[in-house]
Amino acid sequence: MCVIFTAVFHLYFWVFLPAHISYKDAWLDSTGLYHIALFWFLFLNATSNYVCTVFTPPGSPPKVTMTPDNAMSISIESCIPREKICLECKCIKADTTHHCGVCKQCVLHMDHHCPFVMGCVGLNNYHYFYSFMVYFYFGMVYSMYLTFGPFKHCHGSPYEDREYKCEEVGLVSILCLVVGFNMIGATMMNSFNILALFSNTSTMSCLISSMKGGLMTSARALFSQLSLRALTNTRSRLHILLISKRSHLIYFLLPPVVTAARLFLKHVLTKKRTINFKFPKMPKKTGLIA
Repeated sequence: MCVIFTAVFHLYFWVFLPAHISYKDAWLDSTGLYHIALFWFLFLNATSNYVCTVFTPPGSPPKVTMTPDNAMSISIESCIPREKICLECKCIKADTTHHCGVCKQCVLHMDHHCPFVMGCVGLNNYHYFYSFMVYFYFGMVYSMYLTFGPFKHCHGSPYEDREYKCEEVGLVSILCLVVGFNMIGATMMNSFNILALFSNTSTMSCLISSMKGGLMTSARALFSQLSLRALTNTRSRLHILLISKRSHLIYFLLPPVVTAARLFLKHVLTKKRTINFKFPKMPKKTGLIA
């Protein structure tokens, strides 16, 4: 993590910003100060929300005393279908609860298991994950803005008209392409998250639907369920996972630095949070749920 942060700071302060403003001491200029303020705003929001996503447990249903012998009796007595009982976690699963084979636990309002946050995204950490994706996207857009100008200038201007920004033209060109691919990926992921929220569905549901009926069937079902009623429906995923967690716009704009530091220190001191940096194995028929 320290290596990544060092690389980001070096690229921004010694490559991106000077190449964009055209001289080496760009951070001493008034325009450079505006850029630095925007950089810290995006950087702190993206990193703190990422840390909160990693170290916040996604949420699990309460366990009950259950064995394979009494599971059927519990199902009959409580009028709960047997498929809604997880024998591995010894808990009763709601419709939006799925069992993750990687994390070895049932997750409330499970969206998906993400290897890049090293765990599941569910009820308690989805708002952090969504904020991280949004600020990561805007960070890529800002990086593209910083790199595309020098890239276009250095490749389209005569040699004698080139300025300081062209001293790093090779590195800027490579970074421009890398940032462009990342921005395309972030755009697709954010678009899908918005569609899923307003369709009141999850990544897991779309994955299961595509495995059963095909990708086009899943896409048609996703678009057919689009509705703005998700904004006012208190039982929708949009309201449960985002609006109820970030009741005011100010909570979305302020980076949760204190929360991220507290969660990180708690993990370092207690080591209770299990991190699973694994890609989920795709079964041939049944999907990821139990």
